[in-house]
Amino acid sequence: MVKKVLQIAVLGILALTIVSAVFVTNTPVNAAQPDKSFGSAGYTGPNDTTPAESLDLTCQYPVLSGYSGLSYSFTVGLTYKGPGSKTFDLTATVPDGFTYSIYPGYGEGQEIAAIRLDGTKGYGGDTIKLTVNPFTTKAPAVGEYPIVFQASSGDLKASIDLKGIVTANYDMKMATPDGRLNTEATSGQDNNVTIQLTNTGSGDLENVNITSAASDRPNGWTVTCNPNKLDTFKSGDMKEIQVTIRPSDKTISGDYMVTIQAQPDSKYAFANLQLRVTVLTPTIWGWVGVGIVVLVVLALAVIFMRFGRR
Repeated sequence: MVKKVLQIAVLGILALTIVSAVFVTNTPVNAAQPDKSFGSAGYTGPNDTTPAESLDLTCQYPVLSGYSGLSYSFTVGLTYKGPGSKTFDLTATVPDGFTYSIYPGYGEGQEIAAIRLDGTKGYGGDTIKLTVNPFTTKAPAVGEYPIVFQASSGDLKASIDLKGIVTANYDMKMATPDGRLNTEATSGQDNNVTIQLTNTGSGDLENVNITSAASDRPNGWTVTCNPNKLDTFKSGDMKEIQVTIRPSDKTISGDYMVTIQAQPDSKYAFANLQLRVTVLTPTIWGWVGVGIVVLVVLALAVIFMRFGRR
């Protein structure tokens, strides 16, 4: 009896298990899951917005460098996308000591302050030329100078950062205080002349040598400079150089050329000055000449007196 009851119970449990499995299998899974397609990639919901207009500025060479006093010219591309045409104001922010001009991209001509762009064009947009000039009265110092170019039309604006780098230029000038390029000298004697050496570049120079090469003066002459070397020669400085010229003892009277030159070890700059040196007869030989003339005159007088008595 007990065994029969247990069999009936086992059969009942098996039946309940089979019914439950069938019910779960036939239940539609998708009906119980929420819709997850809203906000997924590629879906445009009612609150998503796409900008109707855009303005992009580009410059292939946004950083330019040059010597102090030179201009910088940037070519800027403007690409406007929109439903039609729009006029954009063009401005630039430049450092103190600079001015700017804006021209059409095809070259300099009439300056412009605005440009009209068509947002429906299929090609890459238009270009302008931004030229930044230093003041003519003062060359800018060596360094980096930031520049900002902006185009705007109402609330639609775009800007691009540019930069001009002022590099040092090296140059020197050599002259005499009065501008004369000739002097006089006596053979066999020291003859002094003053010259002025000026650093006209925007960069400092180191170890500047002042000399007169053997090929730059007549054979047998000596030319010395004091000082003959400048350890530091700052931009804008002027130094006076005392040049001593000594023609050889056998130099005859006449005009000769002597060249003085200055150059730093770096060879970044060079200056020279050509002097025409007029060599005079030494004073002692002048007196010798006078003595000879006097002797000749006395000799003639004696002869005249002797023969005159006869």
